[in-house]
Amino acid sequence: MILILGKSDLSIALEKILENTVIVGKPEYDFSLKEDCDKLVALYTPNVVINTFGVIDNNLWNTLTVNYISPVYLTLKFYEKMNSGSIINISSAATFWVSYPGIDTTRLCYNLSKEALSTFGNHVNRQIIDDTKNVTITTIEPGKFSSKFNKYTQSKIVIDKIAETIKYAINNSITNISIIK
Repeated sequence: MILILGKSDLSIALEKILENTVIVGKPEYDFSLKEDCDKLVALYTPNVVINTFGVIDNNLWNTLTVNYISPVYLTLKFYEKMNSGSIINISSAATFWVSYPGIDTTRLCYNLSKEALSTFGNHVNRQIIDDTKNVTITTIEPGKFSSKFNKYTQSKIVIDKIAETIKYAINNSITNISIIK
């Protein structure tokens, strides 16, 4: 079973190309709450976990918690539970230019949270390199693509390309992919 975290446009695109998927998210699960994250880990034993959720808003606590703390927590908890499979975290190509002159604080915290998530992916893979589990932890850093999250802004990267890249990562045990166009 493939557990997709976040009811996003990307989740819908993934559901179309992957078999045996379950999509969870708001309002049933609030990823800013540890209790809801714990419920997910207790209820599901997936072969693949794909984290598609993310926020950017003026509530900086929420942005940092949902984009960094929750994905790290869920990754570690599902990793403990799984013996084989994949855990995929969707970060952002914003990790390549986290700050710049005049950046507003909301965007800075979003970019910073995604940079931290990508860095976590690198470090956790170093930590588990000698582990006997057959679980791959992947970080994917897509550039902006048209979605509700991006207010359906036109982009050269189409959502189906992101979904196909995730499928490729599942089938090929890749730890990091950046998609920039």
